[in-house]
Amino acid sequence: MSSPHERPTSKPVILFSSGATSYELVRYLGSSSNGEVLLARRRYTDVVGGSVIIKRLQEPANAIARARLLEEFKLIIQLNHPCIAQVFLVRMHEGSPHVVMEHVDGLSLEALLNFSAMRGVPLSEEFAAFVVGEVADALFHAHTLSDVEGRPLGIIHRDVSPRNIHLGSRGRVKLTDFAVAYSKMEGRLATVGPLLKGDIAYSSPEYLLLQPLDARSDLFSLGVVLLELLTGRHLLDLPEVEEAMRLAGPPSTVQASLDSEEQSWVTAPEMAMRMERFRIEHVERATQGLSVPMRAIVTRALQREPADRYQSGLELRDDLWALLGGTGRCYGAREAEKEASVIRGEAARLNSGAEIPEEDPPSSPPGMSPRKPRP
Repeated sequence: MSSPHERPTSKPVILFSSGATSYELVRYLGSSSNGEVLLARRRYTDVVGGSVIIKRLQEPANAIARARLLEEFKLIIQLNHPCIAQVFLVRMHEGSPHVVMEHVDGLSLEALLNFSAMRGVPLSEEFAAFVVGEVADALFHAHTLSDVEGRPLGIIHRDVSPRNIHLGSRGRVKLTDFAVAYSKMEGRLATVGPLLKGDIAYSSPEYLLLQPLDARSDLFSLGVVLLELLTGRHLLDLPEVEEAMRLAGPPSTVQASLDSEEQSWVTAPEMAMRMERFRIEHVERATQGLSVPMRAIVTRALQREPADRYQSGLELRDDLWALLGGTGRCYGAREAEKEASVIRGEAARLNSGAEIPEEDPPSSPPGMSPRKPRP
């Protein structure tokens, strides 16, 4: 697919229409492994509406893949939660699926983590508890969604990562991009192949082992995000994991077979090897400076075995909200917005006064971040 660009003309560039609504290109935001991301706005005849994000996915390989993809997006459209960026429409156009989604302003956690790294201070426990608690609540909604006949849809996000969690205006938390989500209907296990989707730096152990997935895989990914917010360190970049990698032998057959659709800071086989070598003791050492309740939450979230983790987003949310209540102070959307603003301002001052954007850069490479090591 060729990358669209803004054209120097006053005539609107209409991407496609659906009924009385047309979608006008504003600008090209970037690309990912499975498609291109466009900023567009709705247009009704001669009236211009609000902004939306359009993800133009790669054309499915065959009719079966196309039908499966469209069926899964029909399920995702049913998601209705204040902390989930809504999917409005899925439309096949010129052979490619186009997904019209809510445009979330503000900054992603990926950007905030980068700003936090610039100043050398992690985000506060209260900020992490509030944001991750909101996402855990959103995941519980997705994981427990049922169809009209009451059958569980078994939606798994599969790409819970800092770039897909946004802090919007007025401190609203939004989980975005269910474009690589998987739905497993009752009686069918969600298995994965060696070509992994999403940002594999936040994948669960079972995903990197090509084992069946369930909702607890997303909760592990969210635990990796929580650890990074609190410590500024990524789970698979802890010193003990680095040391274990230096002593490691060649990858196993399963690990060597892995590949990822999106580039990360190490290859998929090495990411799987790092995951194999991390131990919960490494997490306990990394969180020594945190409060006892928060350390317990992070440790439980990052258990290698799904049975030892939080069993639902509701459990994780409740523990994080209880921690917030136990701090003796009120912390919510307004406080989160203020903390993010302070972090952005400090990062600007430390970066020689360079202007820090109010929103994420339009085309930052997916899965890559200056706070992490490069191969």
